[in-house]
Amino acid sequence: MKKNLTDKQVQAYRLVSGEHEGRSTADAAKKMSITTQALNRLLKRAEKKCPELFPTLTPQEAEVKLLLAMGWANADIANKLQVNLSRVSQITGAIEEKQGTACGRPVKMLSYQPWMDGKIIRRF
Repeated sequence: MKKNLTDKQVQAYRLVSGEHEGRSTADAAKKMSITTQALNRLLKRAEKKCPELFPTLTPQEAEVKLLLAMGWANADIANKLQVNLSRVSQITGAIEEKQGTACGRPVKMLSYQPWMDGKIIRRF
């Protein structure tokens, strides 16, 4: 993982990554004894050096991910987006490919909800 990343950048990534601890940015910043803004700067610099660690979802992928996190079934998502059920499966596969196999192994993912901020203490 360490492609010219500083130790602080690696630590910041590991604290907020779903692959590792999956903490909120506020909690990760507190653990590192820095401000949230400083943590965000570290993560932005790490993203520039190693963009494959920070996959970007398309707007449609982000919407499907949100609906899945809210507990919607694929058929309901297909109806809402007015697409075929197979298209929803393709989008779900793309999301998993982008976010579910970072560093070549499956990642346990927990969808973020605003009420969780500061409450997630350890990964599952």
